[in-house]
Amino acid sequence: MDNYEYMNISAISDALICEICRNPFINPVILPYPCERTYCLKCIQSNLEKHSNNCMQCNKKSLSNTELKNESPILRKMLDNLLVRCRSCAQINIQRSNFSKHIQQMCPKRIVSCSANDIQCSWKGHFDQLNQHFNVCPYEKLRTPLTKLINDVQRLDQLDQLQTNFQNLKIKFQQQQNQIEQIENENKILNEQINEMKKFEIEHKNLNEKNNEQINEINQLKNKKQTIQDQCDQYKTTINDLIIELKTLSISLQQANILIEKFEKENKLLQEDSNQLNLSQINYQTLDELYQQQQIQIDSFNKENQYLQEELLYYKQELEQLNQHFKQIQTENQQFHQRYVLYNRENNTLNEQNQQLNQQLIIYKKNLQQLNQDFKQMQIDNQQLKEQSVRYKIEIDELTIKNKRLEAKLYKPIIQSHKIADKSNYQNTGLEELINRCQTSSIVNLNGQKINDDDIDIVINTTLFNKQCQSLILWNNCLTSYSISKLFSSLSINTTLKKLSISKNHLSDIAIKSLSESLLFKNSTLKELVLSSNEITDEGLIYLSDMLKINETLIVLGLQDNKITNKAIQYLCQVIQFNNKTIEEISLYSNKLITDISIDYILNMITNNQSLKTFWIWDCQLSEQGKCKLQQSIQSKIDFDLRL
Repeated sequence: MDNYEYMNISAISDALICEICRNPFINPVILPYPCERTYCLKCIQSNLEKHSNNCMQCNKKSLSNTELKNESPILRKMLDNLLVRCRSCAQINIQRSNFSKHIQQMCPKRIVSCSANDIQCSWKGHFDQLNQHFNVCPYEKLRTPLTKLINDVQRLDQLDQLQTNFQNLKIKFQQQQNQIEQIENENKILNEQINEMKKFEIEHKNLNEKNNEQINEINQLKNKKQTIQDQCDQYKTTINDLIIELKTLSISLQQANILIEKFEKENKLLQEDSNQLNLSQINYQTLDELYQQQQIQIDSFNKENQYLQEELLYYKQELEQLNQHFKQIQTENQQFHQRYVLYNRENNTLNEQNQQLNQQLIIYKKNLQQLNQDFKQMQIDNQQLKEQSVRYKIEIDELTIKNKRLEAKLYKPIIQSHKIADKSNYQNTGLEELINRCQTSSIVNLNGQKINDDDIDIVINTTLFNKQCQSLILWNNCLTSYSISKLFSSLSINTTLKKLSISKNHLSDIAIKSLSESLLFKNSTLKELVLSSNEITDEGLIYLSDMLKINETLIVLGLQDNKITNKAIQYLCQVIQFNNKTIEEISLYSNKLITDISIDYILNMITNNQSLKTFWIWDCQLSEQGKCKLQQSIQSKIDFDLRL
């Protein structure tokens, strides 16, 4: 039920009251024909899950959630128009349909946060206490210094960011320093190239001078050649004259005989001149060849000179660009120089730290060598442990086989007792027929069948071993501590039963102890256990609580309408809070001895246990203040079902 109570509940018609929870319907549904009774949706679902899937009225028809139908809109409208009183603020005459709006927006007792939660105020309380808290709130009074402090923290964060940026700038500066060094190296290379170019220019000038000298020599050779040519021409003319004279001499041989000696002398002279002429021609040819070679060299020198001049012009332009870039780098270098001074100081400190780290590194290396030696020793020990674990595994396997043999001997008396019961003359044909009509691996409902100690063997053999049922209901029977102990002993070897309901059987705490011990086995498959209306005391609940410390299968525990007090409830809450992570639902309603003394223990259990989703504790001796405290504890829980 929510945090409200109905106005004039005695005046509400019985047609609007649920027979299970005895409160007006919430989400009413109708059972199918022929019963056609109306119940709350949660009540009928809980009843079907915990007790049986059979109809509550006729106990014959099997029901499912799909067969439940919604009640008529008229009835729902009547339920929504019921007037309720808010338990938190005591406001009356609130329509039930508007209560959620009231509790969220209008109730002065609703839980709100302080307006100073933006500066870390953790206060949460009722809305009508907000102004009172606001007047004394230390955070609100200190809002200005706290805001300044928060801003200072943000500035510190910004300072950290600036430090990271400074580190990034330092890295960039180092990169630019490297680039400057690289550019300086390139400048050195370029300067060397320029010096080589200057040397080349000097060589080029020397070559030009040599070339000019060679041209002058060639011109002189040309002049000599021309003079020789002129001499040759003269010699030719003289030869022609001589030929004419020879003709005249041949005509006048006789006259020539006189002058033969003279002519012979002249002929010798001419012969010598002719030889000189031949030599001059040969010299002329060699000079001509030299001239052509010189001309070719001059052309190549001219081309090379032109190419070098073009390259020189290109290098001059590139040199101007490099000079401009160098000036820019010099300006940047001046800017970086100041930073470099600071960085140099840091570098000195880093060098000192580096020396310390080097010393530590030497120590670490020694430690590492020692660790390596220890590691080798550990490997040897590990190998020995592996060999020892193999031996232990063999021993464990042998012990497991012995354990299984001991379990067989332990369970043998139970199996023999089953056989003795089968061979006895006692029969209950009605009970056997009722069980045989049930399907295998399904629900067996033996509600009100007056089962006694003689019938319990039939129930164990047929339901647990033959039918292998998953749900067994034994309400309103005549079970004694003997039959209960026998039934619970069989649970330790059963692997199919998931739901067990033994309500209204007047169980003793000794029987509960036997049940708790049987559920300590790891092979237990029981998930839901209902023990309502059995006069269980604190002793029995303590046995069950100790079982919940170890059992990881049970998720539903029903203990409603018993004789449990605050002492055992407090112990159960501590076990659920600290030692159990699987329980999902606990029912403790109609335990009249539970009071507000247990409120704090229940609240801690609900708050700190993550698996618990349903807790029913209505019809106990809890005050309205205690109920309100529990109701507030589940506001942070999602889909938690708390019924008070």
